[in-house]
Amino acid sequence: MIFRRLAKDSAIYGGADFIGKILTFLSFPLVAAVLSPLAFGALELILASGRLLGVVVNCGLNNALQRFYWDENTLKADRPSAVSSGFISMFIFGFSAFALLSIFIPELHAIAKLEELPISKSGLFLGTGLMVLFQWNQYALDVTRLHENPWCFFSISILSRGVAAVLGVFAVVVFQWGVDGWVGAQVLALLASLPVALYMIRRDLTFRIDFRWVRKLTGFGYPFIFVGLAYWLFTSMDRWMLAYLASVDEVGVYSVASRFGMVVFFVSTAFGQAWSPISIKIRTEHPQQYREIYVNVLFVLLLFMLAVGGGLALFSGEVIGLFMPHAYLSAALPLAILCFGTVLQSTLQVTAIGISLEKKVFLFARVAWLTAFINLVLNYWLIPLHGATGASVATLVSYIVMTGCYIYFTQRLHPLPIPWWRLGGILLLGGLLACISIFWICRELVWFAVLFKIILGIVCMCLAYFLLPFRTLSFRRALG
Repeated sequence: MIFRRLAKDSAIYGGADFIGKILTFLSFPLVAAVLSPLAFGALELILASGRLLGVVVNCGLNNALQRFYWDENTLKADRPSAVSSGFISMFIFGFSAFALLSIFIPELHAIAKLEELPISKSGLFLGTGLMVLFQWNQYALDVTRLHENPWCFFSISILSRGVAAVLGVFAVVVFQWGVDGWVGAQVLALLASLPVALYMIRRDLTFRIDFRWVRKLTGFGYPFIFVGLAYWLFTSMDRWMLAYLASVDEVGVYSVASRFGMVVFFVSTAFGQAWSPISIKIRTEHPQQYREIYVNVLFVLLLFMLAVGGGLALFSGEVIGLFMPHAYLSAALPLAILCFGTVLQSTLQVTAIGISLEKKVFLFARVAWLTAFINLVLNYWLIPLHGATGASVATLVSYIVMTGCYIYFTQRLHPLPIPWWRLGGILLLGGLLACISIFWICRELVWFAVLFKIILGIVCMCLAYFLLPFRTLSFRRALG
């Protein structure tokens, strides 16, 4: 039943994300028709800064709560104290950050005026509030996942995104309030959804703080600040370095490849939202078999992601040629490489489980910064030689290093019974798909090539299917 539930929950979480992106996409042309490129640049600066500062405000409390909520040592009566203490702590962190940043709003506005950015002091205040409100809402959303209620998550997510899209269009298009209006619309949407989200998790909200839980949650969570900073740098530096070491044209090519590759990342994120709240619960409910279940999840996830990512990579040239102008055909090769990088990224959600179970979260920060450094070196070396393709290779190698480190530490700290020859066989087939995808890119629809690629993909997936560890007892039970 575990795999059925993961599939169902992944579909619901993915559906919420998909509908949210559709709503944003539909509102985008209307807003874009009014805002200038400079205004969009100012908006992106606000959002990027908010994501970075949000890492500090969050303090890893979401991750910590997911680790302890279903832990075997957490009594059912203690769960409301854990949830409430975490939320109150985040409320205090967020309010303190808002108050501190508000002091510097005049200076920040002066800098914005020097750069002629179309944003007022009120817009900067609203941007700061948006960052804080997002973290509070996300905490409540993550608790709905711990409650095993994906439809609550779906409803709240669609409510907040739908209201944000509608209000954003009205603020910018109808009332002509520019960047300030768009940011204010997002704040109003989050203010509207937060009471609903808190009501949905009311059974675990006591609004009493337990300092024992505060110490436990912040002690586990604070290393994720450094993890988040490393990830922010890791996922941003390639575009900066492309612009500096190659050209803005290469940034555009890489951005197109990344946008199409988001299809694979979208599937990975949907699985992660379903997996994270139940991974610890599996250990509590299946103390004798949870290690084998983790291994089975890893194998099924890897096979499924290879089907999605490998399928897109095989036809990267055809997809780019079909949907993009001729000038972007060079994005096909980076897209194929990035697809396999995202396949490896998806496995991090399972390969890191041993580190989390043993509460050695400082290793996440070390691995993240090691990966960021490797990514920096590879980008510096490869971008001058190969442009966007070099940046995509750096990303792929970085994910190989990261998941390799996670497996190494998991096997040292909390070993899983991984049948290495089976895993090696699936990875070998994945490598074959990668080679075909990279060295046989067709930028036009050649039906013979399309048919051959389809047959090749099916053969590889069938061979990989027979490498799944069907014989383990936990897998049969998990399938129900």
